[in-house]
Amino acid sequence: RSHGSIQRGGLALTRATRRERRPTMRDPSPLLASRPSRRYLNPSHKPAWYAARQKTITRAQKRVERRLWPIFGLAFAFDRRIDLDAAFGRSAVDRSALVLEIGCGSGEALCSLAASHPDADFVGVDWFRGGLAAAMQGLDEAGAAANARLVRADAATLLRDGLEARCALDEVLVFFPDPWRGSEGRRIVRPEVVQSLSPLMQDGGRLHLATDVEGYADEARAVLASCCDAEARWEEVACDCCLPRPSTKYERDGIAAGRGVNDVCWRFVRGSVVRGCGD
Repeated sequence: RSHGSIQRGGLALTRATRRERRPTMRDPSPLLASRPSRRYLNPSHKPAWYAARQKTITRAQKRVERRLWPIFGLAFAFDRRIDLDAAFGRSAVDRSALVLEIGCGSGEALCSLAASHPDADFVGVDWFRGGLAAAMQGLDEAGAAANARLVRADAATLLRDGLEARCALDEVLVFFPDPWRGSEGRRIVRPEVVQSLSPLMQDGGRLHLATDVEGYADEARAVLASCCDAEARWEEVACDCCLPRPSTKYERDGIAAGRGVNDVCWRFVRGSVVRGCGD
């Protein structure tokens, strides 16, 4: 009997040893050792959590969505692009600037800019419903119903298929975009997105990027330099050419974590003429 218990104990010990040696999902390093580090290689294919996060919206946010989306919301179909002049009820001659914020999130920067520049029109695009609900509430409280609109869409798709080519954007804001660590090919500042953006830009329009991710600004410089040709080019300029950037939660979190913030701005120029900040 004692010998049998020793055998059973030895068998249990052997099985435990085998379990420790066998790779499991709790210890994925042996399984992933031979795999590439880029987790999502196809930027047009959304990871599973991209759609799943749409369910994270509270009842209060749903009420805000029902009440304010008819005021602030814009929608497009692949056969019906958004006419921003019609959406705001005024054309370029009646406004000081037309500004698009890519990845507006909860609208902290958008609300501040729209409230302080009532003579300009602002469009924010984001995919997540919870953030857009917070942005709508903030815009409503800021009294920006006349000069701010929101689009729920993937920004790359909106630039490619959603806006009229004659919209003539004066400024595009990309504040603290997702770094997509391990999958840099999905970053919003990539060649195909810049190529979709260029036809929508006003001659002399500006692109303002703010990031606290090391190396992101230099990568963006390389991308924009690769998208220049004889007919259109992006010239890096001082950021005082652009609208003053409001402080946002992502900036404050980055500073609190000890990360530096880089602001980089470009001017879009049709043709090979290089212009100064005041032109």
